[in-house]
Amino acid sequence: MRYLIFLILAGFTGVTAWGQTSTTARPMAVNDTLTEDSTYALQEVVVRTSPVKRKADRFILSVPPAQNKDGVELLQQAPGVWLSDERISINGSSGTKVFVDNREIKLTGEMLIGYLRSLKSDDIARVEVLPMAGADKDADAQGGAIHIIMRRHTDKGFQGNLSMNASFASSLQSYQPSGSLNYHSGKWDTYGFASGTLVPQNKGDLYVTRDYVAGDKGFSSLARMKQPSRYGTIRMGTVYTMDSSNSLGVELEYVRRGYIWPSQSYSTLSVGPLDMESQGVYRQKETYNMYTATANYIHKLDKDGSVLKLVTDYISKDLHGRNQYQIFQEIGALNKDTVYRSRSNATYQIATADLSWKQQLHKKSFFQVGMKYTYTGMKDDACYEGLEPDESWKPNVAYGYELDYHENIGALYGTYSLDMKRGSVHIGLRGEYTQTSNETERRTRKYWDWFPHIDGNFYFDEIHKWMLIGQYGRYIERPTFSALNPNRIQTSEYSYLIGNPMLRPTYINKFSITLVYNFRYTLTVGGNLHHDLIRQFGKEDAENSDISYVINENHNRENHWFVAITAPWQPLNWLNLNASFIGVRQDIRMYREDDYFGHFLYFANANATVLLPSDYSLEAQYNGVSRLYSGNSGIDPRHTFNLHLRKKWKDGRCVATLGVDNIFNRYNSYFSNVPSYSSQNRFELASSGRLMKLTFTWNFNHGKKSGAVTVEKKSASERSRIEGK
Repeated sequence: MRYLIFLILAGFTGVTAWGQTSTTARPMAVNDTLTEDSTYALQEVVVRTSPVKRKADRFILSVPPAQNKDGVELLQQAPGVWLSDERISINGSSGTKVFVDNREIKLTGEMLIGYLRSLKSDDIARVEVLPMAGADKDADAQGGAIHIIMRRHTDKGFQGNLSMNASFASSLQSYQPSGSLNYHSGKWDTYGFASGTLVPQNKGDLYVTRDYVAGDKGFSSLARMKQPSRYGTIRMGTVYTMDSSNSLGVELEYVRRGYIWPSQSYSTLSVGPLDMESQGVYRQKETYNMYTATANYIHKLDKDGSVLKLVTDYISKDLHGRNQYQIFQEIGALNKDTVYRSRSNATYQIATADLSWKQQLHKKSFFQVGMKYTYTGMKDDACYEGLEPDESWKPNVAYGYELDYHENIGALYGTYSLDMKRGSVHIGLRGEYTQTSNETERRTRKYWDWFPHIDGNFYFDEIHKWMLIGQYGRYIERPTFSALNPNRIQTSEYSYLIGNPMLRPTYINKFSITLVYNFRYTLTVGGNLHHDLIRQFGKEDAENSDISYVINENHNRENHWFVAITAPWQPLNWLNLNASFIGVRQDIRMYREDDYFGHFLYFANANATVLLPSDYSLEAQYNGVSRLYSGNSGIDPRHTFNLHLRKKWKDGRCVATLGVDNIFNRYNSYFSNVPSYSSQNRFELASSGRLMKLTFTWNFNHGKKSGAVTVEKKSASERSRIEGK
């Protein structure tokens, strides 16, 4: 007499799985001499799989091919990922980068969301979420990274998608077409992508009021703006797989943007009984062209994952601005008419080369070493001219400028990773030597920085249902080119924006401890400690205190202590809920001699998806932000609600969405405090208010679906500085 116990283990690649025994209520007699073709039926088998696995430095969400979900729906399931139409972040940290097969997706906002919706679970093998980038990434990748790994198919065929997003409001029209195509044949993988944003109408009003310390002064202003724009991207590349160990890839990309923004402002400055009326007419025109070329070579050293990589990138961007301003002032019986114009030009160049070697020591450990060189060049110039009474143009030397800036960065890095039965560890160290040269002012700076990184995990059980994760990393945030550019942009006769070429980089020490329950629920406690944090600061003009301007400055210290919670929950088969919350204590010391002062902040995000019959789904989203502070300025609280109805048909190949964003029509408002007054600004731009949205996506393929093989890049962080992100 024996007991027969069945144990079944089942799971997908990269997924921890466990089985549960199933027995009858009484002993079952079996023959000791069972033949190999004998079969027995089980009354019940319980199989549980973990869709999320934690490695030393990342969460890995494995994707079964039959889920019938798109990329956005998958990211909503990933631990710590915050998703909205405006951005994607990890635990609320800005600057998160999204990669598909190691290629950075250089789209933003709705176009990025639309692209991710075109990715289908049938073609995605896994999603990897890195809350903190390791030493093998650039030291300024402080926002973490999301890697989407596509399935590989070896059969000949092509696949692609076409998409159109449209947004409408009473004073807005926005159209965003896009399309992509991937083709595989033999040793060749070729892909192309094109997208555009056409905004023929986008109107807005900016309301400004001031509360002066001097009780006999008052100020109010209204600016009526039109902000149409055009933006387009074309990208194409090819990867040639020479054999099972070697591949070569090349990619080219072109981006163009242009806009003409006319605006009118009406201002009243009261001093006692005297009112000064002003009217400004402005025309701001800007165009830029950006060219990118990438090439890489990959050599696989063995079948275990050891690899040698060489990646090179080159980026060139030229920008041209042509602005004209006309201001009419009436002070009692005195009238004044001022006309001036500006011409600005900027050329940016970035070149990178990255060589890395990854050696798999055994199945659960590897090391990686590498080196990277980055060159950055920026040449800017601007000329301001005023119209004289004889209708000649006279240069205004005080406003004109020239800037010739160069930057060379050499980096060495090494990492080691080890997975163990009850935990894992990932350590790394990156050293960067930086040389900056301001040729205009004959000023050179050289410095060496170290950027350590460590991740450690402890598993409380064999299936990793409970985990404790500790992370530490040091990062740098270099100023964007737009922040360095000392170009003066007039927003009204009493306000303007200007860049600061004296900005220093920000250094950030980040650390956190995360408790994970049931593979997905996370509780994170940590801190982000900033030195020389770059912040916008409101100031009074030295020549006229009634004129204010906004400039970026370095603040001595700013520390963020936070608690973050993510709670994805599926109480019913047809209902998915996902909520995230971050509470922050912000401690600020603007200058070394100042005392610290602080604020409490919070960020909340909640999504609910209801699966309806006939492949319909209803999605509701809430985003809430408390009052935010930046130096002597800040942003008022804002809460938005979105509602979308989505329909899929033809097995998900066609998707249509109808929705309303910002249902309650909440706009952005800002405040600033300078010695003479405090100001309140409310910006009612159509694209930030209530929007009706319509989206249609068609996914197509012929033959066997081809894998989305793309060219790997290493210029993600450098490019973000060009684009001002």
